[in-house]
Amino acid sequence: MGMAGPSNICANCGTNNAPGEQFCANCGYALNSNTSQATIAGIPAGTTSGVGRRVTGALSANAILAGRYRIDRLVGKGGFGAVYRAYDDHFQAQRVVAIKELSEAQLAPQERASALEDFRREANLLVTLSHPNLPNVSDFFEDGGKAYLVMEFIEGRSLEKVQDDEGGPLNEEQVMAWALQLCDVLAYMHSRPKPVIFRDMKPSNVMLTVDDQIKLIDFGIARVFKSTSAKDTTLLGSQGYAPLEQYGRGQSDARSDIYALGATLYDLLTKTRPADAPMRRINPSLFQTPRQLQPNLSSATERIVLKAMENEPADRFQSASEMYQAILNSGVVTVNSNLRTVVTPQHLNSAGFAATTPQTYQGTSGGAKSPTLPGGIAPYPRTPLPPTPGSVPSQTSGSGKIPRRSFLIGGASIVALAAVGGTGLYAYEHNKSSNTTTGTSGAGTLSITFAYSTEKDNWMNTAIPAFNASNTVVDGKTVQVTGQSFASLDGRTKIIAGQLKPTAWCPASDLELNQLADAWSGKHNGQSILSSEQNLLPMSLVYSPLVFAVWADRAQILLQKYGSIDWPAVHSALAAPGGWKDLGGQANWGLVKFGQTRPDQSNSGLLTITLLAYSYFKTQRNLSLEQVNDPHFLQYFSDIEGAVQSFGRSSGTFLEKVVIQQGEAAYDIITTYENLVLTYQQEAIQRNNQMLKPFYPGLNIVSNHPFAILQTDWVNASEQKAAIAFRDFLLSPAQQRVALASGFRPSNPAVKMTDNVAGNVFLKQPAGLNIPANIQPLAQPPSGQVIDGLLSQWMTRYKDAATTSGG
Repeated sequence: MGMAGPSNICANCGTNNAPGEQFCANCGYALNSNTSQATIAGIPAGTTSGVGRRVTGALSANAILAGRYRIDRLVGKGGFGAVYRAYDDHFQAQRVVAIKELSEAQLAPQERASALEDFRREANLLVTLSHPNLPNVSDFFEDGGKAYLVMEFIEGRSLEKVQDDEGGPLNEEQVMAWALQLCDVLAYMHSRPKPVIFRDMKPSNVMLTVDDQIKLIDFGIARVFKSTSAKDTTLLGSQGYAPLEQYGRGQSDARSDIYALGATLYDLLTKTRPADAPMRRINPSLFQTPRQLQPNLSSATERIVLKAMENEPADRFQSASEMYQAILNSGVVTVNSNLRTVVTPQHLNSAGFAATTPQTYQGTSGGAKSPTLPGGIAPYPRTPLPPTPGSVPSQTSGSGKIPRRSFLIGGASIVALAAVGGTGLYAYEHNKSSNTTTGTSGAGTLSITFAYSTEKDNWMNTAIPAFNASNTVVDGKTVQVTGQSFASLDGRTKIIAGQLKPTAWCPASDLELNQLADAWSGKHNGQSILSSEQNLLPMSLVYSPLVFAVWADRAQILLQKYGSIDWPAVHSALAAPGGWKDLGGQANWGLVKFGQTRPDQSNSGLLTITLLAYSYFKTQRNLSLEQVNDPHFLQYFSDIEGAVQSFGRSSGTFLEKVVIQQGEAAYDIITTYENLVLTYQQEAIQRNNQMLKPFYPGLNIVSNHPFAILQTDWVNASEQKAAIAFRDFLLSPAQQRVALASGFRPSNPAVKMTDNVAGNVFLKQPAGLNIPANIQPLAQPPSGQVIDGLLSQWMTRYKDAATTSGG
C-alpha cells in the first residue's frame, strides 16, 4: 500500500476536518498538513496540548482550555483579542466566566513578547483591584501559544449596543446616573497608591449589566501612572475619546480619563462621536456642543460635559470626585436608594447646613482595606457606623448593608444633606478655601447684594432673612444678604448699564444669563462676567415651566371646541371674529383676550414669543433668523401679539396685581409660570369664584433660575465666597422645601414635588388641576442672533403697545 496522504485531523482536539482546511473547525487550532494520524495518536480529544498557534476567536463550543475551562461561545472579537463565554468545570455548579484571548496576529515576532508582557500586566493589575464597577479577575494562563485572562462574566450590553438598540441619543437622566457610577470607579482607580489610569473610556468599553450596574471592561491599555514621565511614549486610546496628551503631547493622568468620560457622555447624549482632539485644536469649529446636536439637553449637563472635555487638562475637572459632585449638584440625576450619602437629622441646623460631621461609612471590600480619598472618606462599599439614637436609619439592601454602588465624595469640604421623609440624599461641595462656618458671629459684616427675578419674591422674602439669621461666617466676617427683585431682562439691562451691581444674579432662565454674558463681553473687550471656576459656575436653583393660565369656564369652552389648549387653539380662538360666541361661549364675554409680559423686559414674555415661533414652524430646534423674518410667520405672530390687552412688565406682579385683580373681564388666557399659577390659585378663586387653570404647551422651555456669581471689579473674592455660602443654603433640602410653597420644582433631588411638607402648594391645589411630573419635550433655546431677531420684530410692532402700570 502507498503511504497515507496528509491528515486533516486536529492535533489539539482530534476533529477530522474537511480537506483543504487550514484551521480546525472545532477549536481553531492551526492544522499541520505534514502531521500524520500516527503523530497525534494517544492525544485525548478536547485537550489543548500540541504544537502550532491557535487563531484568535476561533475556539468552538466545548473546547477545553487549561484542563478546566469549557468554551460555550464567542462573545466578541476586536483588535486586542477575543472574548468567550465559558464554564469553569472545577465547580460543580459550572461557574460561568469570561475568557479574554490575546490577539497578536498583527504583531511582528519581536513585538509579541512585549504584547504578552502587557497582557500579563493587565492581569496583575486587575487582580489588585476590587470595586463593584470592575470585573473580578480570577486567573491568567498561557495555552496553545495564546495568553488568556479569566474574569467575571458580565450579563448585559455595552453602552454602545444600548445606544444602537435605542436608535438615537439616550435619556439624559439615565446617562448622567451612569456617569456617577463611572466617576465612582475612576475615583477608586485614581486614588490607588499607584494611580491606575484607564485611558480608553468609550461606550463600547462600558457594560450595563442586567441589574443596571455599570462595569468597565477592556483594560488592555490601562497603565499605572508614572508621575516622573513627561509624556506618553505611545499613542493610546480611541479617536474622539482620547485627549491631546494621549497623542504624545503630554503625560496622561487622571484628567485624561476625565476627558474620555466627558467624550463618552457626549456620544451617549447625542449619538455622535466627538471631533478628534487634535482636529479640535487645529479647527475649533469642527466641534459642536452637545446642545447644538441635542437641544433637549439641559444646560447644566452640557456645562459638565464641556468642562470634562476641555483641551487643556488644567481646565477640566481635576478629579473624578469633583466631576461626580458637579453632576450631583446639577439636579439632573434623581438620587435613589442605590446612590446616596447618609446624614442623620441632628447634623442639620435650622438653616439647612450640616452643623456637625456627617455620618460616613467605612469598611472593606473583598477582604482588602478600602482606600480613602482626601478627607478620609471611603469611595466605595462600606458598612454603616452604628446609628446615633434618634437618627433616621439608612435605607439598606436586604443584607442590612449599604448597596455596593453607594458613594461618598472625598474631600474635607464636603457637606451632605439628608432628605427628611425622602428617598434620596443630596451632597454638594463648598469652596475649599471659603472658611465658611455657621452659628457664630464674626468680627464685622460681609454684605452682598443678590438680584433675582420677581417670581421668586415670596421665596426670597423668607429665605434671605433665614440665611441672615444663621450668622454664616466667611473669612472671619458674618455674611448679610440684601435682596433686590427685577424683571429678568430688566435686571440684565441694568447690570450691563452699570445701574445694578449685584454680587450674584438669578434671572428666570439661562436665556437672560447667556444674553448678559454676550453683551458684557462685547462691551468689555471680551471679558467674561461669569467665572469658569467650578465653584463659581452658575447653578440651577429651581425649575418652573411656562403655562397657559386660563379661567376655568373659558378653559371648558376651549377644550370642548379644540380638544386641547395649545398655540394652534389659542391662535384660532383669538382670530374668531365673533369671539367667545363663535366658540360656544357666552356672547357677553366678547372677544378672546390674551395677556403676557413684555419680551423686552420679562423672561416669560420672551419665552412666549419663542415658543410661539417654534409652534408655527412645528420644530423644536434650530430656529433660524430666516424663519423669524418669514412674512407668513409674522402674520401669525401679529395675530397673537396684537390680541394682547396690555403687556405686563414682570411675571410675578403682572399675575398677582393685574390679571387676578382684573379677572376674566380683562384677560381670558395668559402665558406665565406654573409656580405663579399654583401660588396665587387660592387668591384667584377667592376674587373671581373660579380656578385659574394651567395648561402646558406641547413644546416647552423650563425656566431653571440659574444662580450666577459675578466676576467683576465690584465683587471681591470674599464676597464670592459669601455668595457660594448663600447659594448652597438655597440648595439645601430645608430651603428647597420652602421653595415648594412658592410652586417651584426643586433642583435638589432629595426634595420632591410631592413631599408632604407644610406649605407645599403642589399638594394644596383644588381638584381638576393636571400637574404633570415631567415636562417634555423641551425646545432648544435659540441663538442670541435669533432671540435678537424675535425681539426686533416685536419691538417694531409693539414697543409702544399698551403696558400695565401695576405689573
